[in-house]
Amino acid sequence: MNNLCKDDIVKNSIIEAAKRVFQKWGLHKTTMEDIAHEAGKGKSTLYYYYKSKDEIFEAMITDEFSNIIIKAKTSVSKVSSSKEKLKKYIATMLTEIKKTVSVYPLVKGELKGNQYIEKLRKQLDDKEESIIMEILKEGFEKGEFNFFNETQLSKAANVIVGTIRGLELYLFLDIDDNEKIDIVTRMIAEGI
Repeated sequence: MNNLCKDDIVKNSIIEAAKRVFQKWGLHKTTMEDIAHEAGKGKSTLYYYYKSKDEIFEAMITDEFSNIIIKAKTSVSKVSSSKEKLKKYIATMLTEIKKTVSVYPLVKGELKGNQYIEKLRKQLDDKEESIIMEILKEGFEKGEFNFFNETQLSKAANVIVGTIRGLELYLFLDIDDNEKIDIVTRMIAEGI
């Protein structure tokens, strides 16, 4: 058990060091040696835990996306109305994505077309659709959502996830203007 905790601590320190190095140099210019130096570890330690800088990057992105989903689910648990849950979920997702984008200014351009990111995004889409489906089903049963019928729940969840993705793409890849990001986040949170 202590070994697992030690391994987790070492992995976390490598990931944190990698974040700093990726921010500074970008994904393509960063080397395993750069990450090892930043982490205060030997390269052999890095290779014990990760096969490549790409694997470290993948672990970092997986961790970031997982934390965003956890924060969104936590925000939803704090409200009772299904409409408010849906607004809270979307606003939290966009806010957390915005924070992540601002952390990786050099790396974000390198993410376009990254196959791992696309695979992870599909897994997260499925997870998000499941969360949103629960909110929609609850809201439908309470009579809060009358803009679709019960047979459309799955499609409605898919449409909402697609809308979030479109906004994330806008926030993540095309916008460096924090005021615009704040406006779109408030529009979703407050409703149009």
